[in-house]
Amino acid sequence: MLKYIIATIILSLPFISKTICHAQELLPFRQDSLWGFRDQAGETKIVPQYKYITKFSGKYAIVSNGRLLGAIDKDNTLIIPIQHDYLANLGTDDFLFGDKSKYFGEYIMGVIHKDNTVIIPKAYSYISKTNGLYTVTKNLDSVISKNSMDDLRSVKKLYGLIANDGKTIIPCKYGYLQWVNDKLLILTKDDKWQHQALFNRKGKQLTGFEYKVIGDFKERVAKVRIEDKYGFIYPNGNLAIPVKFQYCEDFIGGYAIIREGNNWGAIDKRGNIVIKPNTDYKSVVQHLKNKYGRMQVIEEPKVDI
Repeated sequence: MLKYIIATIILSLPFISKTICHAQELLPFRQDSLWGFRDQAGETKIVPQYKYITKFSGKYAIVSNGRLLGAIDKDNTLIIPIQHDYLANLGTDDFLFGDKSKYFGEYIMGVIHKDNTVIIPKAYSYISKTNGLYTVTKNLDSVISKNSMDDLRSVKKLYGLIANDGKTIIPCKYGYLQWVNDKLLILTKDDKWQHQALFNRKGKQLTGFEYKVIGDFKERVAKVRIEDKYGFIYPNGNLAIPVKFQYCEDFIGGYAIIREGNNWGAIDKRGNIVIKPNTDYKSVVQHLKNKYGRMQVIEEPKVDI
């Protein structure tokens, strides 16, 4: 079990630049049943004393007494005491730390600083860092049946967002969280993607949860869907083009292709019809190219209406 944890941590640690590696890298080595570190010249820098170790990731390495995990620096100073079931460096002076949960291979996690100040208490099933903020996840287990080996359960995941100082930006109560870019993210009310809303990284809700689809922002607008109709919104959440089309593609070169029934047309950034939806897809693409210089691969999309 512990070997599996160590292997997982090693694979998840960030790579150190080649320059730093050549100048400062300490290499793990084993003597009898214990591990230590030596430099590239073969000189022992940390005598073998640990049951398991990882390579150094930047300034720190994870070490184990065979049962629990801690962290050391390159002087073999114990930065994080060997007392955690789970420990992984985040590439900074912060670490994920956690205890085993009821279920095999799962942990209750938090974030701790190198000075052992707890930034995020151990309360989450998973924590990741994206765009400088922590995405936190909680598992809500519903046991369906029990047997001698394990529980058969249904797991509902809830998501939230926490700042570097541990302050909650978005409560951990949403069905899913997905970053659109480094400033905007989509949250859902459930795990079926039927109710999506746009938020900014400060936690401000920019739209309601009426959208089935919120696409990527292209040319400063994103395609959205309400029920069976499509339109576009701005990054501030305001409506750019009314949600009234049977289908629409993203904007390219200032124009977006739309569909009404089995026919295709096109609109400009103001939502004005520049090609009436009364022709085939390839003709619209060719017309936009000839008249407006809009370039696009001529391939009719598969539309799920």
